Amino acid sequence: MKEKQTLDEKLGTPYYIAPEVLAKSYNEKCDIWSCGVITYIILSGIPPFNGASDQEIMKKVKMGKFSFSDPIWASISDQGKDFITQLLTKDKDKRPSAEAALQLPWIQQAADKQRENVSKDAGMAALSNLGKFNATSKLK
Repeated sequence: MKEKQTLDEKLGTPYYIAPEVLAKSYNEKCDIWSCGVITYIILSGIPPFNGASDQEIMKKVKMGKFSFSDPIWASISDQGKDFITQLLTKDKDKRPSAEAALQLPWIQQAADKQRENVSKDAGMAALSNLGKFNATSKLK
């Protein structure tokens, strides 16, 4: 894709699709949104936008509202939550580029340490949540 080029096909999986893709006017920043969704799921085992049907999920994606209310988030750093929040910024013009996202404190800290220290309990809770999410059919 050329810089400043926008696409207009509605493509993607409801869980990971960016709001601007649903509006059929998007650019490379839709992938940043998807990275935010994937990071959210990896850390918690649950999707930020969930519903009983694809239509319900897409309605929530369009609203762009998510939370860190599940108990699993108590063990995730504020920098980790800030990283996700920035990637899941509804306004694509305010969402960071990939280059800018790599400079965010959580990524920089992880790069310095080579990995984020997550408690064993938090890791097991996230793994359990992933199982409940039915990863085999929904992460294809």
